[in-house]
Amino acid sequence: MEEALAILEEFISTGVPHYVVAINAAKLWRMERDPRLEMVVRGAALLIPEKAIVIGGSILNLPIRHHLGGSMLLEAFLPVAERKGYKTYFLGARPAVSERLIQKLRQDYPRLQIAGWHDGYLSDEDDRRVTDEIQRLRPDALFIAMGTPRQEFWIANHLQALGTPICMGVGGSFDVLSGLKRDAPGWVRAIAMEWLYRLVQDPKNLWKRYLTTMPWFLHKVFRARLQELFSKVSP
Repeated sequence: MEEALAILEEFISTGVPHYVVAINAAKLWRMERDPRLEMVVRGAALLIPEKAIVIGGSILNLPIRHHLGGSMLLEAFLPVAERKGYKTYFLGARPAVSERLIQKLRQDYPRLQIAGWHDGYLSDEDDRRVTDEIQRLRPDALFIAMGTPRQEFWIANHLQALGTPICMGVGGSFDVLSGLKRDAPGWVRAIAMEWLYRLVQDPKNLWKRYLTTMPWFLHKVFRARLQELFSKVSP
């Protein structure tokens, strides 16, 4: 986490636009089926590994250091932004969620500079207006909660025009930070059951995603591991 926060601050110091992507099994599954999403993700300045990726990397002896997750990094960045005076902008989620989020942030981080916010339901006119507003306000960090792949495509389409040093898609994090949903406890994350915790909270919307992507991901990881082992014993 300390390294990731230092990288975000480095991005801000450059003033050059960067985008950050959190990687999980579901996103990898989508990337295999959507070349455009794969291209966008591969172009990110920083990739944040969620728990499944760390476990898969460990099985495959890859140098993936630690589980962060988009919501974890966002939550850790907020007190840094408050302390150092970084300007933030929040885009996404339902109108009621975004309004509740701003209220909660003002309560928890009274000195945080919130340059602006808007819900994620954008008409073409709204999109132009929000883009113009962000260009005018020049935040240091823009957090987009639209879900994958919409948030990644939105960032890719607007990054250079906005010029924001940090653009980061954070999925459903606004619901958690606003207090409308509970985040997974540390012990749940430690045993790699964050996906199950989320599934229990929202089975209607998540059951198909997890029952599809998790078996696919495990199959990919263990097949790659077997291929690695066979290559070592082959003459």
